[in-house]
Amino acid sequence: MIVDSHGRQTTRAVDSVQERVRTALAAVHTEMVEFLQGLIQIRTENPPGYAYQECTQFLGRWLSDLGYEVEHVAVPASRLSELAPHGQGLPRVNVLARLPGQQPRPVLHFNGHYDVVPAGSGWSIDPFAGEIRNGRIYGRGVSDMKGGIAAQVYAIEALRRAGIVLQGTIEHSFVPDEESTGNRNAGMGFLVEQGYLHKDKTDFVVISEPLEVDNICLGHRGTIQGAFETIGRAAHGAMPERGINAIEKMALALAAIEHQLKPQLRTRRAAMRVIPESASGSSITIGMISGGVSTNTVAARCRATFDRRLVESETVDSARAELLAIFEQFAATDPDFQYLYLEHYATDPIWVGEETRVGAAFTAAVQAALGRNPGVVCSPGTDDQRFVVRDAGITECIVYGPGEIRQTHIVDESLALSDLRTAAEVMALAAIDLLGYIVQGRGI
Repeated sequence: MIVDSHGRQTTRAVDSVQERVRTALAAVHTEMVEFLQGLIQIRTENPPGYAYQECTQFLGRWLSDLGYEVEHVAVPASRLSELAPHGQGLPRVNVLARLPGQQPRPVLHFNGHYDVVPAGSGWSIDPFAGEIRNGRIYGRGVSDMKGGIAAQVYAIEALRRAGIVLQGTIEHSFVPDEESTGNRNAGMGFLVEQGYLHKDKTDFVVISEPLEVDNICLGHRGTIQGAFETIGRAAHGAMPERGINAIEKMALALAAIEHQLKPQLRTRRAAMRVIPESASGSSITIGMISGGVSTNTVAARCRATFDRRLVESETVDSARAELLAIFEQFAATDPDFQYLYLEHYATDPIWVGEETRVGAAFTAAVQAALGRNPGVVCSPGTDDQRFVVRDAGITECIVYGPGEIRQTHIVDESLALSDLRTAAEVMALAAIDLLGYIVQGRGI
């Protein structure tokens, strides 16, 4: 419920609160941008997970200075090979920040991942400078998703400086390893496993990934990532009949995927709105292929990796069975066709539906901030929502944050500062809706 200091719920009171929020956000804008620049300048590239400790110390100090109770949750060294196999043994640390309200419940938990994909080459500016040009801030991870972290932190800070006291509790989590996925991971997966988020104590979760400021994301497509290997027998290239060519066997299977499976996948479309629209269907991508040891040797092994994306009508089990059926059809008729199936990541699609309380609050907040109804969308990729919904049992979980999805993982990644301000305003208005508030003093 939204009430003023006298317990009244009126349009005038809400309008006054929004004016206070906007005034406070204008006052903290420079500080919010400096915070974001500080995050960008820490090179948290994953893999393997550089500068994680530096980043978590930065976040911990900043949130502590803002008055939060801060806890650093490190993954034990004995579990790093299990939860971060790509991480070269580098430490994995999560940051939890808690701001108790007038009442312990409800609890609104904001989440963001601080790891970023490697910057790569070809940038026209320093990818780790946080430079501002023409109303946009540039840097690796500014859109995906350090901008979301800045928005969630300063949405709440703007409320505090406006003299708006939330009745419930605010939590923030800043986690690693979202970019490296995994059926389990050292970030949100570990926090959920350890019980830091659970349906019995966490009421609402907002993940501040970039799906455009005028969209509310209610789920993501499913995924299977893995590899097939075909197994042959080496022989001299001058006597190929003495060997079994694993590359040729793989070529048969890949041709069948192209001509048999892909036409079926093209007919399967998501019922919800996936952005971009071009990602609305089922798909499979062969990402890498390798085989053989020399030109004049029959290849004894060939490996092809794949990325299979699922719409909501599909399941991991059914998609896996379709892939295996392609290879089984050759193995059934050719005794020399041998293969292995390797899978390292799989998740069914996630969709929480349009009847959530948190979704309604963000819908109203977008309407107030932008003057129009938000889009209701599905993410084309997967994210940490799967741990919250599936493992923690929290269905009151949406994705909302600043940034354009077309900016993610690209050269010269950038974020419009106007989107940063808008997202923070939406988050602030939604927080007072979900947690209730009173107004104290004049604020700033």
